[in-house]
Amino acid sequence: MKKILLSVLALGATSMAYAQSNQAPANGVLVSQTRNGDVITTRYKIPHNDGRNAEFDLHYTINKCNIIPAYSNNNQQISDLKEFMEQSKDSTMHISAIHIVGYASPDGNATQNDTLASKRAQSLYHYAVNTYHPAQKIDTSHKTFRWSDCVAEVEKSNIPQKTMVLAVLNSTNHTESEKEAALRKMPESWRYLASNILPKMRYADIEFDYGVDEFVTRTSIVPKTEPAKPVQTSQPTTQQPEVVVVDEEMGIIVATPRHDYDDDGDNKRNQRKARKADKKNIKGGYEAIYW
Repeated sequence: MKKILLSVLALGATSMAYAQSNQAPANGVLVSQTRNGDVITTRYKIPHNDGRNAEFDLHYTINKCNIIPAYSNNNQQISDLKEFMEQSKDSTMHISAIHIVGYASPDGNATQNDTLASKRAQSLYHYAVNTYHPAQKIDTSHKTFRWSDCVAEVEKSNIPQKTMVLAVLNSTNHTESEKEAALRKMPESWRYLASNILPKMRYADIEFDYGVDEFVTRTSIVPKTEPAKPVQTSQPTTQQPEVVVVDEEMGIIVATPRHDYDDDGDNKRNQRKARKADKKNIKGGYEAIYW
């Protein structure tokens, strides 16, 4: 029978992911965001309503439909079911559907077996509803196994006269009641079936479809800003452009503005005096020099 590993259902169990990106995942809901220096850590919750299932089986004695905790592995299954239902109270778990199926083994009267399978489903239904009061609707169904459903178990067993038993089980020329009659004619094989295989087919199971929200943590690095570069400014020039003053036959007279050479030292003042001595013409405050 199917069993669930409850370790994966630890309270608040989440799936953690790490990525060098702070982009929100699809359907992600922001939970928190913190900053430590240049690192921003963001946590998202991704809701999941389905995608997982848990199944618990309760077995019944022959021709009975009442739950006996001490029978077979029922105590462990009941304990696992209780733990699962406790965990379902966590806000991160979401049960989307609940299914119950009752089963009966193929031996005996077919009509009675069908009724027995239905009653087993109902007994587990009432147990689940009265014990845990689930908010979700529980759908129920039932099934009676056929003799051909025993083939897989017989093949891996040490049943006496295995070849003959398998021939009966796989026969397509006999009814279910004829197959049972043939099997009962092999006493050792029948006792093996009755003790080791048929009891496993008398049970009801409850299955949950559910989802557990996933938590994803992502980080990003805040890029460092470059310091502002100083603005380069050009110094305005105070020197005036040269100006053409006179165009004479002997050449062109170019007038240049007078300069203050006080900051150039004594050498430049001496040069200025020499130029004044050699000048030929002064007009409007400009030095006239022939080219």
